Amino acid sequence: MTVLKALTFSLTITAAAAKGYCNDRDSSCANWGKNGECEGDNADAVKNLCPHTCGVCSHACGDMESHCEAWAKSGECEKSPDYMKKECPTACGLCNPVCSDLHDDCNHWYKEGACETNPWYMYLNCAVSCGVCKPMCKDKENDCPGWSSMEECSKNAGHMLLKCPNSCSVCEDRGPCKDFNTTSCAIWAMDDQCLVNPGMMNKECPVTCGVCSNVCEDKEAACKDWAKDGECEKNEAHMLVTCPSACGLCSQLERFYRTGIDGGKDEL
Repeated sequence: MTVLKALTFSLTITAAAAKGYCNDRDSSCANWGKNGECEGDNADAVKNLCPHTCGVCSHACGDMESHCEAWAKSGECEKSPDYMKKECPTACGLCNPVCSDLHDDCNHWYKEGACETNPWYMYLNCAVSCGVCKPMCKDKENDCPGWSSMEECSKNAGHMLLKCPNSCSVCEDRGPCKDFNTTSCAIWAMDDQCLVNPGMMNKECPVTCGVCSNVCEDKEAACKDWAKDGECEKNEAHMLVTCPSACGLCSQLERFYRTGIDGGKDEL
């Protein structure tokens, strides 16, 4: 397979395609926020766990400055957290850009090994096929944490499990969003069970029912430490897939979707 060295971006990418989601990382965040914990003695820890509830980044988010990626790589997320996490939430790992494959041939190219032979082109244009972006449980509505604290996940499961899967713990271990049995889910979907029985289906078949969002985020807790040790450069192919946020690829993707510019990486 030959991936063209340079494609004229005839594709019109809307502003919506560049957005990401800033979600809380604990289902207790809404209650902690109501109790003033965002400004309490444990404010730093709570803000890291609850960036949405604490207003560190807005629900629909993205980097606000063109220098965010460079600042993050120089350690500014740690040196100036109040400014950086608000202005550069993607670069600092709080905002997860929503991803998609931009070409119909992405899966074909992936099967031919292009993710390894032409990594930067493929990671930007075929982020889902190459595994940079994975289906995850992300809240799609701004009010999800508050609704969850009012027990709406059980009272209004059909809506909440679809729109607020993070706050409703559809992915209870915060791992990938996946169907428990792809064969059964496909059969049930043909009977419109996603609509008829949404409470069960959104939990058991989140991919089939459209609960999941393909987003760019680190897949290992140690990614930031590995990045500080220079692994993004030493072991680039593996790290860009496993730790795309820590290695700056999520910021590159966000910019690429918004402008069609890859941030200066060589075209392959």
